[in-house]
Amino acid sequence: MNLTGQNAERHEQAPAAMTAEITHTASLETLLAAPCPDFPVLPGVCVLEYLRASAEAYPPAPGLRWRAVDRVRFLGAVFPGEELTVRLTWQRSGEDEWTGLATANTVRGTAASARLRYVGEADR
Repeated sequence: MNLTGQNAERHEQAPAAMTAEITHTASLETLLAAPCPDFPVLPGVCVLEYLRASAEAYPPAPGLRWRAVDRVRFLGAVFPGEELTVRLTWQRSGEDEWTGLATANTVRGTAASARLRYVGEADR
């Protein structure tokens, strides 16, 4: 069987995308608020951590391990105490590899989006 045929078979066996929605209340450590006490915002790396933690709380398969952040975009501020809703869609991207497409939203709209790559046992 040629490579194209193998990929076509794998595509037919792949499950449909799975979606989850998780709501967090954004917190801000005192230490992180010190640089801008008059205008405290949640640092982007903390928003990314909410995305990663949400992905790992709702994995599409057991035994997955985070491999990379393929892309991240910060689009708006997140303020302390705000609700941050993470929408996560999983897509199979290889035999033992999954991509989590995650967005973080506040009442004002999308604050961040990311593409997170996870691998299973075979790719460790």
